[in-house]
Parts: sequence; C-alpha cells; structure tokens
Amino acid sequence: MTNVKLLFIEDEPESIQPVIKSLKKRSSNYNCTFESFAGARKAIEVFAPDIVVLDILVEGASPGSSTPGESMYDWLWASRFCPIIVYSAQPEIISETHKGHPFVKFVKKGKKSVAEIMSVLAELQPQVEAVYESEKQIRQAFALALREVAPYAFEIYKKNSESTERNNLIIRAGRRRLAALMDDLSRHGQVLASWEQYICPPVSEDILLGDILLEKDKSPADPFSFCIVLTPSCDLVASGGRSPKVTDVLVARCCPTKNGIELTSLGTIGETKLKGRLPSLLTHGYFEMIIPLPALAGRIPPMTANLKNLRLIPLNHIAGKGSRFVRVASVDSPFRELVAWAYMQVAARPGLPDRDCNSWCNEIIETYKTKK
Repeated sequence: MTNVKLLFIEDEPESIQPVIKSLKKRSSNYNCTFESFAGARKAIEVFAPDIVVLDILVEGASPGSSTPGESMYDWLWASRFCPIIVYSAQPEIISETHKGHPFVKFVKKGKKSVAEIMSVLAELQPQVEAVYESEKQIRQAFALALREVAPYAFEIYKKNSESTERNNLIIRAGRRRLAALMDDLSRHGQVLASWEQYICPPVSEDILLGDILLEKDKSPADPFSFCIVLTPSCDLVASGGRSPKVTDVLVARCCPTKNGIELTSLGTIGETKLKGRLPSLLTHGYFEMIIPLPALAGRIPPMTANLKNLRLIPLNHIAGKGSRFVRVASVDSPFRELVAWAYMQVAARPGLPDRDCNSWCNEIIETYKTKK
C-alpha cells in the first residue's frame, strides 16, 4: 500500500491540525482527514479509513455512562474493523476497560505525541496491509460469486413481480459460493497452520458436531476440562424456530496429548520412533481411538479427544441459561467431517473374538514364497 487513509475523529479540530500537518510533512504516504463524532459514522462509510485515530472526548459525558469515544470505539469494533489509535489526554479510559488487541494502540496527547503516532503507524503498517489484502480478496471473490450465480437466479425468477425472491436467491447463493471460493483461496498453494481448523469463537448459533466445549468451573489450561461434540449437527439445530431432535449431546472427553498417545499402540515405541510416526498420524488426522487437537493460543491447550471415553451432556447445559459449558470453538470443515469419520471407525467397528493372528500371518507369508 502506498497511500494509507487516516481518519481522525475529534470534536476539537485545532488539537489535531498540528499532528496532521506534521504527518503530511514527514511522509506523503498518508491521506489524512478528520470528522466530528456527530459525522463520524457517515465519514467511515464514505472514506473507508485504513486506520482510525480516535479521541475519547471525556467532557460532556454523563457520570457512570460511556464516553462518546468509548461508544464510537465499540461501534467501530463491531462495524468497521480496522486498526485504531486511541489518541487522547486520557487513553487509559479504554485501555483499562477493554481487552487488549494488537490492532489497537494508545497514544497520550502531548509534546511528543506526533513522534509517537509516527512510530505507532509504522508498527501498524503490517496489520493495515493484512486487512487491505483480505478485503481485496473478498471483493474479488464476491464479484466472481455473483457473476456465476446471477444468471441462474434470473432464469428461475423471470418476472418483475418475482424480483424479491430473485434478489434473496442471489444473496443466499452468492454467500454460499463466496464462502466456497474463499475456502479454496485459503488453501491455494499454502499450508494451513494447525490451529486454522478452528473457528473461534463459533459463528453458528447452533451447536455443531466438532464443537470444542469447556466446562465453566474448570481450568482452560487443563485438557481434561474440554470435550468435543460427536452428536450430528442436524440433530442439534435450534435456530429458525426449529427444535433439536435430542435432549442430550454425546461428547468425547479430552486429555493431554501424551496421555492420549499412551492409550494407543504408539505409547510403547519410544520418543524417537514416535517422532518418525507423528507426521503420518497427524496427516491422517486420527489414530485408533484418539484425535489429536492442536493448541490455540490462550483458548485451547494441545490435547487429544478420546473416542472411547464418552459422556452425555444435557443439551440445556450447553445452550441454556446458566449453562455449565462454553462453546470455545467449532472445528471447521473438512476437519469436522474427519471427527465424524474417526468416531464412526471406532463406534461402528464390530467386536470380534480373539484369534490366532500369528499363525494367520505365517499362512499369508507362505503364499509369498516362490516354489522351487
């Protein structure tokens, strides 16, 4: 990016004019504009800033209520995600009450603030480029999706009176095709990080097969606190006025990765041989009765799901008021299907009596011997 758009949100323009003037003097890479709090939302929609420089505007806020800056910060975070520089005489109002994030920086107004803002802008440049590239790819994929979907919609709904149905179809089918295109782009020529199989936090209102659950009164650093949903997603749908087909959810308990491996035949081969076998195991996705689950920093520890250590959890303990479990993450497709397949291999395997497999092996080996 050669031209970063900065939007200053400030009700006292004279306090930021020196900053904007210095920025323009030091670098031609910044397109700076400012707006009052009253016009900020419209300006964000029209200007589409790469970075927002936000004042807190403490004066005028009623006691006990959020400041205009806090309200704008929350709206920005929900509506127009981009890096934010909280530039205020009291930036701690937000830094002390909102969870830290690498896309949010704090600069206190003062004599050295221009130099500090320049330093922060340089620090945020990689994040700005990441957001820009993501939006660019989404726009391109969206254009492709609508191009392919629109003819079908017009063929199905030909009359002007059917335009509402046609538009709804374009939106629905376009969304689904967009998701498929973006999923394909993420895998094109790239190797996924292990934790990219998670959607965290979950986006679906409904509980899904493959959801990672954490028991509320347990430590999130302890694998024994977690379990993974095995009940089919179609039986758990509760949105759109529908009722789930089950009252209890089948889950597999989790345990530390080492404990899980020790439950399998790999548990006795030693660390050196295990290291050689792990790439194949992880590529396969499951082994015997365990599914290795990668760590997600701050949310999920490295662990394995034990498909032979099951429990039933009442549905209202997960989704109801006062629930005992938190949905930490969903396992994304196709890894969700892997969970179902692995469990099917364990649960659907018929129980067989013990047999003399050594003699059987010898019998098979004999068939390979060349007769003289």
